[in-house]
Amino acid sequence: MRPVSDDIAEEAVAWHLRQHAMDAADWQRFVDWLEADARHAEAFDRLALADGALKTLFPAATTTPRPLPVPANDCGTPGWKPARWIGGLAACAAAVAAILVMRPAQPDLYRVETRPGETRQIALDEGSRVEMAGGSLLLLDRTNARRVVLERGEALFHVRHDAKAPFTVRSGDLEVLDVGTVFNVSRAGKRFSLAVSEGAVTFQPQGDALTLAAGDTLDVREDRGEVRRGKIAPAQVGGWKAGRLAFSDTPVPEALADITRLSGTQFVTDPALSSRRVTGIMTLSGKAQRDVPHIASLIGASWRTDGERWYLSPAGEDKP
Repeated sequence: MRPVSDDIAEEAVAWHLRQHAMDAADWQRFVDWLEADARHAEAFDRLALADGALKTLFPAATTTPRPLPVPANDCGTPGWKPARWIGGLAACAAAVAAILVMRPAQPDLYRVETRPGETRQIALDEGSRVEMAGGSLLLLDRTNARRVVLERGEALFHVRHDAKAPFTVRSGDLEVLDVGTVFNVSRAGKRFSLAVSEGAVTFQPQGDALTLAAGDTLDVREDRGEVRRGKIAPAQVGGWKAGRLAFSDTPVPEALADITRLSGTQFVTDPALSSRRVTGIMTLSGKAQRDVPHIASLIGASWRTDGERWYLSPAGEDKP
């Protein structure tokens, strides 16, 4: 690692201490600071790691789950009533009243879904754009286009900069905050992945915040409490648009599920393949007749088809 000057270290500490109380303008200044010098992001990441950010992202399985972070523009639990202020709190009551007057309307969510093998592009009203991969489900809010929920699948976000209204993507109990960049998010069961192509994002902004810049990746296994950071060429982010898939020690069932989601190809897999893992890169052509032999070779399997589904079994075994 490169040495970090005392001045940069002090700035990183100052930003770290302010994370929980920053407004939209502060977040934009923070991203500007990160992008101004590569040493800034490095210093901040070291500090976050030293503070135990990765160790405390998820509580132990025996503890009560961390509540989902509440965005600043969330309308709260239905039926919630503001508390009645008494004696000596007139100034606070006035402030609360002003906030309530400005409170946005209740969220009005609607579904946008793609079938396996289908892609879709969505232009949001506020100027951002979302590219959805096959087998994906998004929940969008008619009252706030800068708040998106990824229920499953994968999407590439091209976010328009707005210092007063950061863009948030939530998936399960996880949240990503962005103020103007390009990043990819995927969700498959308890697997969550994030990769940044341009700019920077903050993971879990209202919890143990972790900042990712262009070329950074994050893989989370919520069922195991595992969080892994990695690197990627920024140009490779969103490679699914070109049919490109990369696997690193990925269980075969998970790899095949990703392939099915993106291509629509249906597999029937021998249970003997379930314990295998796959590492490698493949580019899908969109034609199963070409792709399946390559897939089978990558996982060490033989294949056959009935015209609709593709059957995979350990190489060398004949299946009826």
